Amino acid sequence: MKTSGILKGTKGFFLLIVAIGFLFYGCQTTQTIFSKKQGEAPIPPDNFRGLEKVISHPSDDMFPEESPDGSMVAFAARKGDNFDVFCFDPFQKRITVVQATRHVSDDFDPAWSADSKNIYFTSSRLPHLSIWRIKVAGGRGVNQITVRDANDFNPNVSPDGKKIVFTSGNVKLKDTLYGKKVKYDPTLWIADIDGSRMTQIGSGNNPKWSPDGKKILFHGLAGDNYDIWMINPDGTDLTQITTDSADDKDASWSPDGTMIIFASDREGTFEVKPNFDIWLIDLKGAGTTQLTFNPEEDGAPFWSKNGLVYFHSNRDGNFDIFKGSPIIAWEK
Repeated sequence: MKTSGILKGTKGFFLLIVAIGFLFYGCQTTQTIFSKKQGEAPIPPDNFRGLEKVISHPSDDMFPEESPDGSMVAFAARKGDNFDVFCFDPFQKRITVVQATRHVSDDFDPAWSADSKNIYFTSSRLPHLSIWRIKVAGGRGVNQITVRDANDFNPNVSPDGKKIVFTSGNVKLKDTLYGKKVKYDPTLWIADIDGSRMTQIGSGNNPKWSPDGKKILFHGLAGDNYDIWMINPDGTDLTQITTDSADDKDASWSPDGTMIIFASDREGTFEVKPNFDIWLIDLKGAGTTQLTFNPEEDGAPFWSKNGLVYFHSNRDGNFDIFKGSPIIAWEK
């Protein structure tokens, strides 16, 4: 009987300790949730395998895009008072950067030709922004592609190398460079690869050809915010992809054309200060996933053929180029 009493007393004491612990840790959990709502929770890891900074120097490095043959990555970097276009071999163990353009004006928005031999880019070297082309080897053979009294920017070359799509509109240079939240709705144009036979197909920003050349992705106004849209090269079948009340922009295709990666300042999983992160959406309806959670600005994502995603981020101060393999929530 005494032994039974001792056991009952021990059991009661144990239950009391559990109850006190529950109350204590329950309060701690509530405080953690409260802190998260105040933006004080620990930042979760980005949904990338092998995420690393590949280009960094004391000024800004932005707008990465890998060549179709996968041999080079082009980007824009501020050197002194202006931007120029640079390249590097992504497979080098020690990255060596090669300067492609040299001008006192700003050269940015690099886009590769289909054969990976030329880079198309936006330049402010004339009174208006215009599209130019330069040969990668030797940095020679600079040609102006769009010649008119308009601001032309955001070039992108079709997979077959025959067409170029770009944006045109009255926009300030700093807004195209840093993506400030200034709402403007420029027009979308398609031309032959030499800039001839221009045709307006709609309105929007930063167009990107699909891997099969049948669709063009872009971001455009939907009321007071930007959403991701898709359209045929002839201007038909306009389709809205995202409908969030935040700004979705700078979309890029997955190599197989089934998914879209983009930048968005939507609230996301963790409530931190408003900023742009990298998101992914499946066109077949599998879902949407947040890939980066950093409280600074992540943008201009590009999905290479070898499965790596490049983007720029100012998480370490200036904008730098990062790359990593995305972890997709619904894939096993």
